[in-house]
Amino acid sequence: MPAITIRPLTPDDASAYRALRLAGIAELPTAFCTTHAAESGLPLAQIAQRLHATSHQIIFGAFNEEQLIAMAGLRREPIAVVHDKASLWSVYVAPQARGCGAGRQLVQAAIAHACSVPELARVRLAVAQDNHAALTLYLDCGFTLEDCPAADGMLHMQLLLPRPVRASASASAESNVFMKINTLQIPAK
Repeated sequence: MPAITIRPLTPDDASAYRALRLAGIAELPTAFCTTHAAESGLPLAQIAQRLHATSHQIIFGAFNEEQLIAMAGLRREPIAVVHDKASLWSVYVAPQARGCGAGRQLVQAAIAHACSVPELARVRLAVAQDNHAALTLYLDCGFTLEDCPAADGMLHMQLLLPRPVRASASASAESNVFMKINTLQIPAK
């Protein structure tokens, strides 16, 4: 197999993305949060819209020459309370492309992208507990199992993203705030 190319998908990839996603849903229906009927009924324009990279979502594709052979999405939560979390979703490698490293390259591209977003602290995912190949891939890429029990045959995993050490100026500013709080005098009632 020639070298695999990894890149963000664009609306121009909508037909290939739809075909690969439908193949994935047909093969592994529990790995997707939709049904074949629901997904196949979506207009191509709506699928193309999904492929617009935004500050909250990007979908990567692995290509063997011009053929889309694998995909993986990364979605960041827009809600302020949980904006430090992203989800890795819809990871799928076509059967003929398995074993050539496309899945690993996609997951690594998604992790690299997540690391480039300063607010993100962790990436989470759910994987079927009987999907040993995917589970092994995620563990090899640094994901760990979360402590919550498996529900509906799904395991939850997370990856804490490496972050640079805070600058000493901000650390001293934080300690000044802490000192001010510690020295506050609260009058007795």
